[in-house]
Amino acid sequence: MTAKPRLAYIAQFAHPGSYDKSKWVRVLGGDDETIGFKALLDSSGLADEFEYVGVSAHEGEDISLDYDVAVLGGSFASVHDDYPWQREIQKWLTAWRRTGKPLMGICGGHQQMSVVLGGHVGKRPEGPVVGSLPVTRTEAGRSHFLFRGFTDDSQFFFGNFDHVDIAPPGAVTLATRPGLPHAALDHGGNWVSVQFHPETTCDRMATCWAELDPEQSRCYSFIPDCQGMVENFLRHALTARCESAAPRAILQHG
Repeated sequence: MTAKPRLAYIAQFAHPGSYDKSKWVRVLGGDDETIGFKALLDSSGLADEFEYVGVSAHEGEDISLDYDVAVLGGSFASVHDDYPWQREIQKWLTAWRRTGKPLMGICGGHQQMSVVLGGHVGKRPEGPVVGSLPVTRTEAGRSHFLFRGFTDDSQFFFGNFDHVDIAPPGAVTLATRPGLPHAALDHGGNWVSVQFHPETTCDRMATCWAELDPEQSRCYSFIPDCQGMVENFLRHALTARCESAAPRAILQHG
C-alpha cells in the first residue's frame, strides 16, 4: 500500500510576544493557524489524501525536508525583521528548492519565497491593502491551474503592508492589483505564491486587524469559495507526485 504524501502547513504567524493572544480566543484554533488549515482540508474533502503536519515555525518548531508538499503561511512580521526563526525559514526554503517538491506561499510566505529566489520586497507607499478584493489575472494567470474555477470578479482576502515589488528572475506574474504588480507568481518547479489569503476566513482576517486598526476589520466580507485556490494547488501537487512516481515504477519493473 502506497503511503500518503506528507503535507505540511508551516505557520509563521507572528513573533512570540508581539500580539495579544486574548484577541484570538473566539477564532477557530485561536492563534494556531495550523488548526485552521486542517479545517480547510476537512471541508475540501482532501484530508484523506494526505498525512497532515502542522508546524509553528515562529515558535521555534523545526521544519523538515521529509514532507512531500508544503504551504508556507503569512505573518504579522515583515520579511525585513530578520528574526532568528525567519532566517531558519529562509534556510529551509533554500534546501526545499533543491528537492523539487511543491510549495505554495501565502502573503508573508509569498514574500519570503520571492526574497530567497532573488526578488525584492518593499513597503507600499500607499499604505496597507485591506479587504475582500478581486485581482486582475494576466494572460498566464487565466490559463494557470491556480486560478481554475475563478473569474475576474472572484475575491480574495488581502491584508498586507509590504509587497513583492521586484519579482525573482524567471518568475511569471499570474495576477496584479493596483499597487501590487506581483499579486501571484509561478516560480517554476511547482512553486507558486500569492500575496492574498485564499486559505483563511473573514473572521480570522478581521481579527488580525482588531488589534492593528479596528476600523479596518470592517473591510472583510464572507467569501464562500476562495479556498478553492489552495485545493487547486494540492490537487496539482498530487498529480505532480503521481507523474514523478511513474518513471520510477517503470525503471523498477522494466
